[in-house]
Amino acid sequence: MNYKSFCNTEIVFSNKEELQEKLLFASAVNVVLVMSESSALRWNMMPFIEKLQDKCQALNGTVTWIKTVAANPIQRDVIKSLQQIGNKKIDLIIAFGGGSSIDLGKAISAFHNTEKNNQYTINEITDSIKNKNYMEGEFIDIIAVPSTAGTGSEVTQWATIWDEDKTGKFSIDHPRLKPKMAMIVPELTVSVPKEMTLSTGLDAMCQAIEAYWSKHTTPVVQEIAYRAIELVIMNLRKAVDKPDDIHVREKLCRASVLAGLAFSQTRTTACHSISYPLTLLYGVPHGLAASITLDAVGQINKDNFPNDQQLFKLFNEYGGIMNWIDMACEGVINMRLSAFGIKEKDIPLIVEDAFTGGRMDNNPVDLSRDDVVNILESVR
Repeated sequence: MNYKSFCNTEIVFSNKEELQEKLLFASAVNVVLVMSESSALRWNMMPFIEKLQDKCQALNGTVTWIKTVAANPIQRDVIKSLQQIGNKKIDLIIAFGGGSSIDLGKAISAFHNTEKNNQYTINEITDSIKNKNYMEGEFIDIIAVPSTAGTGSEVTQWATIWDEDKTGKFSIDHPRLKPKMAMIVPELTVSVPKEMTLSTGLDAMCQAIEAYWSKHTTPVVQEIAYRAIELVIMNLRKAVDKPDDIHVREKLCRASVLAGLAFSQTRTTACHSISYPLTLLYGVPHGLAASITLDAVGQINKDNFPNDQQLFKLFNEYGGIMNWIDMACEGVINMRLSAFGIKEKDIPLIVEDAFTGGRMDNNPVDLSRDDVVNILESVR
């Protein structure tokens, strides 16, 4: 019999000083650091990077700093990172930043091969992901340091790579891609702009709700997801209004970790499936694209999953999920498709790409194309 562990990632809540100390005392001497240069400057991490480089060089090791991180990494970004590493040995990947940084770190882990790093092509990366050829890879250990509260990538075993030709998004999936350690530092999230705070917070909300109603949900998952949803409801707008409130930011970090733990057991459902063409074709930020259909999908799913009333009661005082989302986003983001430049004539194209295997068929109610049209029309 095969057994699946619930979580084998060590989760540590810390501050920036303790974070740096812990990373500098890590035993690895050949390190890949994934962190945008702008983030390093914003967080005043340049002295830390210099200390890490000095420490590794003193032990005859190297630090390879991947300092360019795209918002939604594509195959070419993976190839550029592997070429920068070249034939160097890697002991550890430290990925600082939002979900994109951590996803890029996971892609490096999956594809790193000292004999092939300089030879990969876009077609080879694409085919390898589609055919899961990476499954026999080396898989370098990862320490994830999320700088946003929402993606949950710090505790999951998959990474998203977007197709540069905009034909779809790819998922790299392997238990060894789950970070060995997730270091949660709420003060890193203080500088996140309002729009990103909302997008990542709503992403955590969406992950938790979809885990709650997924076909693969369990009582334990529902308890974890429920708490994550509560924390987002109570703290997301507060973080928008008072971005420097470290207590509120810490609560959202808790929500992110809990949501990540919940959907790491179930995967997501229809909302995420519908979101992919919204992001790929129209550039809608992921968390907004995923959460914009939560209410409409929830109305269809109602009465078709365990303990549904407890979930919807959380939003009763706000008049429902969509009303709460509108209240959380008021004055910052208009959560309607038209606000992102999406017109009625675009809906058939979105529907065409909205049925992702492992996501749409994980929804408690099987949705038809007409259902998806109606869902999108309701938020246009």
